[in-house]
Amino acid sequence: MTTRRTEEGGRLFPPMTWDHGWLMSIQADKAGYQCSPKERLDALEDYETVEAKIDGPHGTVVDPHTMDLPAEVAAKFPHLTVGGGPSIGGNLTWSDIEAVAHAIRMASRYLNNGVPSGSIGWAGRTVYHGTTGENADDIIDNGIVAARGDGYFGRAFYAAEDEALATSNYAEFSGDASGGTVIEVTIEEGARIFDMRNADDAAALDKSGLMRHLGSADFDRRARALGIDGIYDRSVGGVAIYNPGRLSEPMISSRPGPRTPKPGPRGP
Repeated sequence: MTTRRTEEGGRLFPPMTWDHGWLMSIQADKAGYQCSPKERLDALEDYETVEAKIDGPHGTVVDPHTMDLPAEVAAKFPHLTVGGGPSIGGNLTWSDIEAVAHAIRMASRYLNNGVPSGSIGWAGRTVYHGTTGENADDIIDNGIVAARGDGYFGRAFYAAEDEALATSNYAEFSGDASGGTVIEVTIEEGARIFDMRNADDAAALDKSGLMRHLGSADFDRRARALGIDGIYDRSVGGVAIYNPGRLSEPMISSRPGPRTPKPGPRGP
């Protein structure tokens, strides 16, 4: 298979895609790419080494160092930093690229693979909170504190990473006859979010001792005292935010409207 230049969508060569929304963009050219030879060649496969960037589902940030990559391949990707850009691997051989492709296939099956620490992966992300129209107006008028509710991770502002989930699982089932409302906020850079999919975050949270108090009435206060702004766990379908000061001003994202009942089976 020969990959020809397209120069569409800001890329010189088309990206490779996988199930579940994973993407790897492989690029090479004389204009600043980490490749060899540093020339303008017509086919990607004509290069001996290339540059590659990995994107997770829906364009999420990926940490190659938490993927199933050989150490020598992972070393070609810089470590992510707070406020920095994506991790781009340079001077990858074609056997390195095959190893990355294998790691992406594994990540499609094992959803913890590739997840960065929460302080990096959640910085600047927009999250969504589904509720009643009345509660939404209260949040807009009085701030996020008005939206704190009790959940698995204590009293917190619970938000989903996907607007459709906030709509279908929360706004539409909020008891609001009008279909509820979805609020959106952005998590600020510097927020200490502990993502339980990331092994280092999970270990740090365990070491903090906070989880020994799970279920206590003051769990949120204990979290803030430890400088923990939020916790993400896939099992609760979103992120629990304890420090509203790490969020942007709330905005109305959508008002879904009443649910339309599905037609029942026809009679004889």
